Amino acid sequence: MKEPLLKIIEKLNPDSVIDDIRICERATYATGERLGMAYNFRSGQARDRMTSDHFFPKLPAKAKEIAKLAVSKDIATASIGVAAINATIDIPENIKSINGKDIIFKRCAGRRVAMIGHFRFTDQLRKIAGHLDVLELRQSEGDLPASAAPEVLPKAEIVIITGTTLVNHTFGEIAELSQNSFSIILGPTSIMSPVFFDYGIDVVCGTRVREPSKVIDFLTRGGSFRDLKDGVEQLAIFQAS
Repeated sequence: MKEPLLKIIEKLNPDSVIDDIRICERATYATGERLGMAYNFRSGQARDRMTSDHFFPKLPAKAKEIAKLAVSKDIATASIGVAAINATIDIPENIKSINGKDIIFKRCAGRRVAMIGHFRFTDQLRKIAGHLDVLELRQSEGDLPASAAPEVLPKAEIVIITGTTLVNHTFGEIAELSQNSFSIILGPTSIMSPVFFDYGIDVVCGTRVREPSKVIDFLTRGGSFRDLKDGVEQLAIFQAS
């Protein structure tokens, strides 16, 4: 099956344009049809390479060309492409205004849960889930290494997947290991596309920027997605039952 990002890029409006891209301390954002965001793993390297004319076409540029950077093996480059997709992609008509955390807490009570990424609400979730495994590249106390995924994910009833897996290209393996689980993609990096339903995902939860100037100010000051609350709306799309 074709890589989901390639399928999403194919569907982008060929006339859409990206006007601006910024690499911040903890995030990348792109300005197109709207403000699109993506987690940035290596901001320093990406910022240095922004000075090269060969890094990507000079702005403004066709959004589809910038979006193709999302499949780059270099994750600093990939974050720019994912941000461009989020700035350009058509928002599905069946989208709902709802906080992904609320969906998770309703679903996970008493269940065996695996979570890719350490979210701010992890400690709260641990108190209500029957069992919670947290897989992280950079582990906090109580987390498991990401390498434990093949053992942990097939046992989970519910799997919560951070949208940053779309940037570091671990989504495909995680989705495959989670086929028998109720799976949720979560976070501001998430791309609000039904394409993910073809990969066994049940809910995609993301963020729409309502007040770009407020969000840009927050990100350029080094703000983290964990603390991003003002100027955004939480959204979700559900796999049809």
